[in-house]
Amino acid sequence: MESRRFITACRHTSVPVSVIVEFETECSRLPLAEAIAAVPEVRLEIERETATIPTMPNLFFWAAGEDLEAFAAALERDGTIREVRRLSEAGGRMLFYAQVGENAEVVPYPEWVRLGAEALSGRYYAGRWHNRMRFPDRESLGEYREFCEDSAIGFSLHRLYDAEGETTAPHDGLTDEQREVFRVAYERGFFEIPRQVTLTELGAELDISNQSVSERLHRGYARLVEEFVL
Repeated sequence: MESRRFITACRHTSVPVSVIVEFETECSRLPLAEAIAAVPEVRLEIERETATIPTMPNLFFWAAGEDLEAFAAALERDGTIREVRRLSEAGGRMLFYAQVGENAEVVPYPEWVRLGAEALSGRYYAGRWHNRMRFPDRESLGEYREFCEDSAIGFSLHRLYDAEGETTAPHDGLTDEQREVFRVAYERGFFEIPRQVTLTELGAELDISNQSVSERLHRGYARLVEEFVL
């Protein structure tokens, strides 16, 4: 029912306005699924995705985590991709190239290209793909959500922006600055045991002091407790 309401709302927009959407999808039916299953704690970031054969796009992606050699070996065995190459290493991360193979169950690339969408970022961590994409209008976004749900990879909406700056965001009580600190801290492994990144490193990435990182995290914790616990 929620999905139908979302799609209907998208299709009743009178004037086409490009939208940016942040959402999550499942990973078990997508390319790289087998390597991820072998090393589930890995964190991935798509650098670029191109294709001459739409159903077999070329992936350039960074991998980070504790056991990257095990992940590199798992990529070689992953039947959803082929022609795996390790391109470089930097800052504790590895850059890989791979082409999506014929055994991948679901390949979203040709669908979002058909709809005129643009992939702005794609990150895997904590068992799910976290995506940020631009669609030419809400109708095309609604079609893509239908595709994801019909393909059994899910579509969990987080935020929706339009060209006029309006946004639909989670009601978590966080400011944009606090939410950004939480997002980066989570992606970089700050909440893992042991921690994978320090406050100083987070501050450097966000271009703020480690004291500011700490303050935003603690104030954010308080807001989340107020919203969801009390």
